Amino acid sequence: MIPNYPEKHGAEALFSPRDALDAQGGGVPDLPPAILLGFQAHLTDHVEERAVETVDIVRSQRCLVLSDSVGYVPVHEVGIGAPVAAIVTENVVASGAQAVVYLGGGASLQSDLDPTTAVLPTSAIRDEGVSYHYLDHDDPVAPTPTLVDALDESLASAGVDTARGPTWTTSAMYRETLPELRHYRDEGVLSLCMETAALWAVCRYRGVATATVHEVGDYLDPDGWVPESEDNLVELLDPTAAALSAYVTVS
Repeated sequence: MIPNYPEKHGAEALFSPRDALDAQGGGVPDLPPAILLGFQAHLTDHVEERAVETVDIVRSQRCLVLSDSVGYVPVHEVGIGAPVAAIVTENVVASGAQAVVYLGGGASLQSDLDPTTAVLPTSAIRDEGVSYHYLDHDDPVAPTPTLVDALDESLASAGVDTARGPTWTTSAMYRETLPELRHYRDEGVLSLCMETAALWAVCRYRGVATATVHEVGDYLDPDGWVPESEDNLVELLDPTAAALSAYVTVS
């Protein structure tokens, strides 16, 4: 059972993200109110060509500023998985982020899901460890409904098909077993990644808006893994950023 210590959720932590940012000596960075977390290098390359400024956050983490309202943090430059995503999320929230959105590839559990579809998860199966240090086992981990709606509308207006449904977050990439893949596929789970549940848990704990936009990166078919899909991640950037910008402006 995670966490081992059963009564930690209401306890004060030894140090906070703001303490870590202050400790770097330059003070807390000033980031845009909406942050996209990026997980693929080729998307980062595209964003770098358009960024108007780069802001150092802490410990090699950086934000590529796209506008006054939207920034992009390349999480893949720091590492992968739920712990890394949670730490980066904590740091950007401590730096002023009001909304944090995952934009990246996810594996599809549904073989009939068109590869150009943008998946908008609406709930998360918590099969990692980080989220349980923020929220009790019985607490639901979900995105912000109004932000999901805004993303859906913006993507649809840009001609992108969308699909909503559950996602699965696991830290054990090489232990995604055939029985559980069949089980979650049959339960209607749309996608899988290593970070979403942790990201959403941090955002709920800190009181900021959050959502995930998954590009179909590959297909986890129990009858045969399909390791490549059509890459349309760059095409999802503009409508996702537009929705985020409008969301934080109205909020």
